[in-house]
Amino acid sequence: MSPIMDELPTLFELARERSDSSRLRLASKLSELFLAEDVGLTKREEEMVNELITLLLSTENVSVRHEMVQKFANKNMPRKIALSLANSTNDIAHTVLRSCETLTDDDLITIVNTQSTDHACSVAMRRSINEAVADALVTTGSLRVMQIVAENLGAKLSPKAVSILAETARLVQSLQRPVMQRPELTPDVAAKLYWWIAQDLRRHIVERFCLSPSALDSALGKAIEQKLNEHIFERHDDGAMGKIADWLEERNAITLSLLPRLLRMGHFRLFSISLSRLAILDVSLIDAIINEKGGRMLAVLCRAIGMEKSGLVSIFLLSRAAREHNETVVHPRELTTTMTAYDRLSQETAQDMLRTWRRNPEYLLQRIEAVKIEPVD
Repeated sequence: MSPIMDELPTLFELARERSDSSRLRLASKLSELFLAEDVGLTKREEEMVNELITLLLSTENVSVRHEMVQKFANKNMPRKIALSLANSTNDIAHTVLRSCETLTDDDLITIVNTQSTDHACSVAMRRSINEAVADALVTTGSLRVMQIVAENLGAKLSPKAVSILAETARLVQSLQRPVMQRPELTPDVAAKLYWWIAQDLRRHIVERFCLSPSALDSALGKAIEQKLNEHIFERHDDGAMGKIADWLEERNAITLSLLPRLLRMGHFRLFSISLSRLAILDVSLIDAIINEKGGRMLAVLCRAIGMEKSGLVSIFLLSRAAREHNETVVHPRELTTTMTAYDRLSQETAQDMLRTWRRNPEYLLQRIEAVKIEPVD
C-alpha cells in the first residue's frame, strides 16, 4: 500500500487543526513522505498534497511560512506544488522560483507577467534561463530585473533581449558593463552602444570586436542624431544644450562638419554653444556675430577656425533663422560681402583677430555695432 494510505488520517487531522505547531508537523510529514528526490507521486497523490499545501499556506504566521518554504524547497518537487508556492507572496515564492526545476518556461513566463517585480527578480536569478523567459524578463521594464538578467551568465539572451538591454544601457550606466560582457553581444550592437558608454568600456569594445574607424564614425553620427532628436523640445534651453555640448565634447564630436548639421536640425542654441567652444569665445559673442549685418565677423571667425568657404556659405545661410528677427531671406549683397571678407583674409590674420576678441570682447562688440550695410533698394 502507498505510504499515503497509512498517513492520510493523520495528515488531514493535522490540516484541520489551526495551531502553528500542527502546521509545522504537517509540513514535516509531507516533506518526508512526498518530497524526497527518489520518491515519485501519482497524480492523485499530487492532488492531495497540493490541497494540503494550500491549507498550510493559509497561515498568517511569518515564521511558520518561512519554515514551510525551507521544508518544501526541493528542486524536484511536483509541479503543482511548485506552482502553488511560486504564486504565493515572494517570501514563500523566492526559493522555489530560483531553484525548482519542474517549473516550465510557460510557468515562469506567466509568473513574470502576472506577479510582482520581486517574483520576476527571483526568476531572473535562476541558474539557467532560456531565451523565451529572458525575453519576458527584460520586457517588464524593471531596471532591477534587467540588471539581474544582464549579470546572469546562465541566462540565454535572444537578439531581441540583447537589443532591449543595449538600448536601456544607453541611459543607465549600471547596465553598461554587464551588457558589454554578454557573450551574445554582436559587433553591430556594440558599435551602436559604443558612444554612449564610459571610455574604459569603449576600449574594451574595440579590443573585443576590432571595430573599424569607419564603423565607429558611422555609429557616432547615428548616436548624435538620436541624442538631438531625444532633446528636440529642449533645443531653446541653454542649460540643456550646454549638457549636450558637454556630451559631444567628451566624445571629441564638436567639429566643423557638425555645425551645419546642427543648424539643419533646428538646434540653433546648440550650434552657437558648439561654435563658442571651437572658437573659445563666450556664447554671447557668438550670438552677436550671428546677428551682425553683413556677416564680416562670421567670415573672420570661420577663417580663423579653419572652415572652408563652402562651410561658411552653409553656416551663413542656415544661421539666418537663428537671428533675433528670424531672418530667413538673405540679400545677395550680404552674402557677397561675407564671401569677400573671407577671401581677403589669411588664416593667420583671422586668428590674430580672434585672439584680440578673446582678450577684449568689448572691441568685438564695438566693431559689430560700427558695421553698417548700405540699404538695398
